[in-house]
Amino acid sequence: MPGGVVYSQVTADIGLWGGASGTLGDLRGNTLFPTTFPTLGAYFRYNFNQRTSARLMFLSGKAAGEGTILGQPWAFDKAVQDLSLQVEINYLKYMLGNKKSSFTSYLTAGGGVMYYNYEPRVGGTTPEETGIGNINPSHPDAGIGSTQSVITPTLPFGIGVKFNMGKRVGLGVEYQMRKLFNDGLDDLDDPMGSVVRDPADPTKITQTSSFTDQLHNNDWIGFLGVHLTFKVYMGSKPCPAYDSKY
Repeated sequence: MPGGVVYSQVTADIGLWGGASGTLGDLRGNTLFPTTFPTLGAYFRYNFNQRTSARLMFLSGKAAGEGTILGQPWAFDKAVQDLSLQVEINYLKYMLGNKKSSFTSYLTAGGGVMYYNYEPRVGGTTPEETGIGNINPSHPDAGIGSTQSVITPTLPFGIGVKFNMGKRVGLGVEYQMRKLFNDGLDDLDDPMGSVVRDPADPTKITQTSSFTDQLHNNDWIGFLGVHLTFKVYMGSKPCPAYDSKY
């Protein structure tokens, strides 16, 4: 190669993602497994080199859970939509279509947002009348059965493995987590916060919590799935010395 200069090969991929979700929040007895099907999605991945990529990803599916809160049964089942931008770091050199870099494990991390509906399920003015709603008083005026739209920032991160199935097709398995900066995914909005009732008006309820409580109570959701990747841009033609040098 003239002058001994070696250029890296830049590529981009598109992918389809399919799997399931699991949640972790305020419910006792509810874990990330078993999972709820289905979760479907797609992504665009820009590969800076064989070690580092950036991935824009959209997932749509269901979040559900069942357990107890303060000894009382509680369950939820709702649709969620997730959008994230993550950096993908390969443990080994990897590139679709490259026989010398055909398999790797990897880590991902970044930032994102998630959308879902929150149902307060609040009613009554006394513990006997309110039942489970007595520990979920954040929106006392909303009423049982009403919903509120939530868009919350998320902190996504995950691990996975991927390998080539041909010159332009790859397959992978991964598990990703989302730390939500909101506590309403399980329809229990900070149930362990400080509840204050107005002595002059028992129907007026307010709830406060410290910043530490908010970090502790915020919900989590995990996604387990497989992804099929297609190379859509070959970039500059790779130099023959590229593989041997790197």
